[in-house]
Amino acid sequence: MAKRLYLIRHGHTTWNGPPHRIQGQMQSDLSEQGVAAAQALGQQLRQPDRIVSSPAARCLQTVDALFGRTPDSTEERLVEIDLGWFCGLLATEVEARDPEAWLAWRHLPARTRPGGGETLAELQARAVAGVQAVLAGAGDDECVFVATHGGVLRTLVCYDRDAPLDMYPDISMDNLSLFRLDADRLERGGVHMRRILPGEMV
Repeated sequence: MAKRLYLIRHGHTTWNGPPHRIQGQMQSDLSEQGVAAAQALGQQLRQPDRIVSSPAARCLQTVDALFGRTPDSTEERLVEIDLGWFCGLLATEVEARDPEAWLAWRHLPARTRPGGGETLAELQARAVAGVQAVLAGAGDDECVFVATHGGVLRTLVCYDRDAPLDMYPDISMDNLSLFRLDADRLERGGVHMRRILPGEMV
């Protein structure tokens, strides 16, 4: 029987807007809306055996709102993409400062290093390594829950489907999007990861 992980994007933050302020690896807190939505979702989810989280405050706060507890461990490789000088600015401010850089990030994301930060390939490599580590430490009968970020999840979906990273902006990723991964090891093109509804967390 394959190991089972549940992965979620953090709740709505004060930077998710409107207006949208670019977070990347900068810290932001859940908004009142984000806390309330996570608390409501948590009432529909089973209590996991173990929780692993990105160390970002917004992920730690999401875990607390969902389950009323702190994570059992954090995984640095599951932090959000580093967007360099984009971080902390409104999207409109980035576009005004460097229209070409913003256009490249929006439409050809796999072929650029946004804000001089991290490429999608670099993000994907560390995200896959982080998930592999979580899977390696998971027991066969454990329900393991992972709180992370939209960028991380998008690159994992691309890896799981063996899809080009230029598909990154086309992958829908609302706050609190929930996924299930059934695998002993994450493999490129394995198609082991799927989006689920709260009632499917068993």
